[in-house]
Amino acid sequence: MSDVQDSDCEDIHCPPGRDYDTFMQETAGIRQLYEAGVPFFTKEQLQDLSRQLKQAETSDKPEILIKGLEGTEETFEVKTGVTRAGSEPGTEWVLKAPAIEYRTFGFLTSYRAYQMDGYSDLSLRVLHYMELRDEVTKELLPGFRYAVDSVEIITNSFTSCIQAWEASESYAQLQEIVESRENFPPITKIVALALGSMQPRSLDNWDHRSEYQHALALTLRDIVGKRQGETSGNVQCYVQDPAYTEVDKSILKTYDITILEDPDAFVEIDGSTIVLTFAPDVPVRQIVADIARPAMMIWNTCEEERWVHNGREQFMTDPFSARLREMIKSYDRIDLLSDEEKFGEVAIFIRRE
Repeated sequence: MSDVQDSDCEDIHCPPGRDYDTFMQETAGIRQLYEAGVPFFTKEQLQDLSRQLKQAETSDKPEILIKGLEGTEETFEVKTGVTRAGSEPGTEWVLKAPAIEYRTFGFLTSYRAYQMDGYSDLSLRVLHYMELRDEVTKELLPGFRYAVDSVEIITNSFTSCIQAWEASESYAQLQEIVESRENFPPITKIVALALGSMQPRSLDNWDHRSEYQHALALTLRDIVGKRQGETSGNVQCYVQDPAYTEVDKSILKTYDITILEDPDAFVEIDGSTIVLTFAPDVPVRQIVADIARPAMMIWNTCEEERWVHNGREQFMTDPFSARLREMIKSYDRIDLLSDEEKFGEVAIFIRRE
């Protein structure tokens, strides 16, 4: 899972509650678009946003233009590096590089979201997360920096996790499924999304989740490559998470893993792709359902579209949907005997050929 949610976010609006009848009227068009099968996410849309984000890095007046589902347009000013007064004396908030907020049908038609922000037809938004640092030294405060900065320590830990994963029952099950299945779809790439940074925020809470998830991606590449043989070409492995640090990137590159910036990995997904994600903080499953029919997915099994806790609707980061339910009808599901602390409740979905 990505760590980006650990930072505070700029520009949270909380106006007074709005009338429910007005909410239903203003969101009726979005509901009609969804029922008509209009995709809320497209590769063209993501490619355009990627282009704008890259241009903003060198622009004198960096702005991002987002077009909504019903034709509205909104411009976001990029403010990377801008500071705000800190929450404690001698500190300051600094805005990080722009991040993408993916907004599902469920979010855009949520009464609670409407009460907070009003009507919006934007399935994508750009925002800044913030980090708290010392006003003079510019050093990040505890909670906003990683507890281990050593490439060697993280590499050794990752190596141990790979070995432990390869000795697990889950690895053996995954290997048997790939090697023995008839009519296994051809694979050219693995795309792993939101696996998080391998660097721990705290030594006391170093759960190694990210390392195990990257270990699965690595070993799956080897298993699939062995099944397909040399004639099919190498299976490429792509990963994407805004939380990746320079330490993560240097380690992953040694394993011939390609790191992509958000949203470029989504654009890579096609019919010959294996998609991996485990309890992400972005709606990976709904994005995938709109843009592709991958050969195989390994992801969480939660089928809740909305979550109500103590009588109040809560936001889910990777909710289920009617479209997703329809999509997986074309897949065979095999529950993976995984360590829930490392992966959550997950299943393998293989497209029927």
